[in-house]
Amino acid sequence: MVSLISELKGVILSSLEDANLGSRGLALRLVPGGELSPDGEQAPRLDLKEAAAALAYGGVPALALAGFAVGVAGHSALPDEAAQAFALAAERVRGRVVTGRGHLGTDDVALLGIADGLACLRASGRDTTALDDWLVELADSKPSGGYWSARMRALGADLLDGRGRLRADPGTGDIDALALELCLRRTWPSAFRFTGMPARDRQQALMAELLTRDTPMPGELDRAAVWIGALRILVAGAAVALVPEVDEVVRILRATQSALKRWVWEQKPGRAQVQAARWLIDDEAHVQAFLWTVLYPIFGAELRDEQYLPGFGQLQPRYDFGIANLKLIIEVKLIRTRADFRQVEEEIAGDLGVYFSDPERFDRMIAYVYDDCDAHHPELHDGLRNALTERDARVVDVVIVRRPGMIPDRQRRGSA
Repeated sequence: MVSLISELKGVILSSLEDANLGSRGLALRLVPGGELSPDGEQAPRLDLKEAAAALAYGGVPALALAGFAVGVAGHSALPDEAAQAFALAAERVRGRVVTGRGHLGTDDVALLGIADGLACLRASGRDTTALDDWLVELADSKPSGGYWSARMRALGADLLDGRGRLRADPGTGDIDALALELCLRRTWPSAFRFTGMPARDRQQALMAELLTRDTPMPGELDRAAVWIGALRILVAGAAVALVPEVDEVVRILRATQSALKRWVWEQKPGRAQVQAARWLIDDEAHVQAFLWTVLYPIFGAELRDEQYLPGFGQLQPRYDFGIANLKLIIEVKLIRTRADFRQVEEEIAGDLGVYFSDPERFDRMIAYVYDDCDAHHPELHDGLRNALTERDARVVDVVIVRRPGMIPDRQRRGSA
């Protein structure tokens, strides 16, 4: 894997200088310079001043390069001079019938680069309506320049009018097209917010293909950038699955709310049952048992269950769960009444000093709160979360989960 990525880096670095300016812009937009940094040398990057200077003589490829550079700069850091130079160059290209509706109409890379820049200009408050309409018409009316790159065209148009072209599954098994899909998602995530991820089996097949096929040749800058970008995305995803970080633990705990959808609470027993099966969650021990079944398959022996911590004087605290390799405590609480929100805040706040007395063992916490109140108090959820996370930065998050709707109110189930 390391040698493959090094080989792809070599292809990209050796191809940058002589490459089409649009392809250079795409490569550095998809693969940030820090991921290409040669040993002991400065990483290549999209330089806004250099890109703007090239607009005077570089034609469509230079406009695409400048568009990618504008996109990297972002609307909040975009100098007026660079924005004006890009807009004027785009107007010049729009006025050339041959360029505007010929070569550019089939250049997927150039279309995306120009759209990237225009979207940034619009986000900065500039009126780009005429240019947006022109480029969207080109994107929608001309065939793609290449099958594997067609997704760039749909993305460029969606960046400008948000019509949702990306919602359609590209439906291709082409290795380059699927690798490109992952790279575009990483670079422009908001454009894909309503688009489902490629199925896991397709991602697995892509990884296998990238590892076994012949790599792009020197000069194939677009493909080499897409390959290295996709490999880094797939490897990062695999690493999270194998060794989840704290953010992934938060995601898993939040997802337990949806997991409660199929909780068992039968109204009548089955044919062979003496009584109906009902999985009652009524105290903290029940919540802990539920969380153990969720977390143990993921963390295995790294998950520690209710162990005592070094105490002070007569105090010997005990955490609910610890994930040793993440130095993370998961504290479980159950809330029955409105008043319990304040009590839980005080209990956790009071225990923080003891929990983190040995930072070599644990230095972060997630509070998992099961809301079993008969009256729902959603307005108190954010208050509890903010109170604890603002009190101590080591409290990473407070995950509050509401009891599943099929479990009756406390009074109706006869709880104390």
